[in-house]
Amino acid sequence: MTIFKKLLSIQSELKCRKSRYNPFGQYRHRNAEDILESLKPILAKVKAVVIISDEIVNIGQRFYVKATVKLIDAESGEHMETTAFAREEEEKKGRNRPSGHGHQSFR
Repeated sequence: MTIFKKLLSIQSELKCRKSRYNPFGQYRHRNAEDILESLKPILAKVKAVVIISDEIVNIGQRFYVKATVKLIDAESGEHMETTAFAREEEEKKGRNRPSGHGHQSFR
């Protein structure tokens, strides 16, 4: 099975409920640990691993968290990766925006 077929299988099988509630913003959400807990059994089934790394980068006058996720086929060594950036809002208005931006890394 190619890494793309493994990714398709993972994306088709992965289900992760929004089991957490943020009373400040009044919304339901899931966190990285919830996603990884749901992901690990599927990774074992398709014989793949995920490596996640974060790095703080300065772009212009703002600091961002650069999150990189690498999917590796444990059988062939073939891999693919994606990167996303998150930053804090300049002003907080009602919802805590860092948590809103941070979820982008795990879509």
